[in-house]
Amino acid sequence: MKHSAFLKVLAITLFFQLFLVVCTFSQDITVYGRVRDIFNRTMMGASVKLMGTTTEVFTDSMGDYQITVPLKGKLVFSKKGFLTQKMAIKGKSIIDVSLNLDLNKEPETANKSSVDKKMLEQNKEADIAQLLTTVPGVKVVHDGGEIKLLIRGMRSVYGNNYALIVLNGSPFYGSLNDLNRNDIESIEVLKDAASMTGWGSRGANGIVLISTKVRK
Repeated sequence: MKHSAFLKVLAITLFFQLFLVVCTFSQDITVYGRVRDIFNRTMMGASVKLMGTTTEVFTDSMGDYQITVPLKGKLVFSKKGFLTQKMAIKGKSIIDVSLNLDLNKEPETANKSSVDKKMLEQNKEADIAQLLTTVPGVKVVHDGGEIKLLIRGMRSVYGNNYALIVLNGSPFYGSLNDLNRNDIESIEVLKDAASMTGWGSRGANGIVLISTKVRK
């Protein structure tokens, strides 16, 4: 009887120990942090993903993020043109990273780039100018209160160097400030001559394709 009782107590003890271990490994925490580049500049639009899952968030206009993850695991930090970095969570609630440039790639010369759709949906507080700064090779210029975009650099000293804005398939000559940020469905940037076919000289400085959501 005593032997049977001992085994029963042992089994109960082992059960509770196993229960505590399972609870510990399944517990989630919220991790906060900031992503910068090697020049200590905050980085908007960087991806922060829990490795091996679809859980992903993007840094906001200040380079900050927050993500709910298990105590164990790894976070993967990435952005076009920069080297991917992995960081073990280890129960830490604050993880800041600095991403190094990927010198083996030249994203500025790519033919086509776009604002990441997940980031577009998540960062509701970011305006169109801030969203465009996340696209490699695009420079946002504030000209007399207007937002202008440089894609292929200053090609002409006297002429217009700004990119052509195409809104829902038609050239848009208004102000980007007038567009409703929440109506934007996608933003795509065309940089090479082949992609600009059909737009003639108007697209010589690059083209920014903006699509808005269909209102029901």
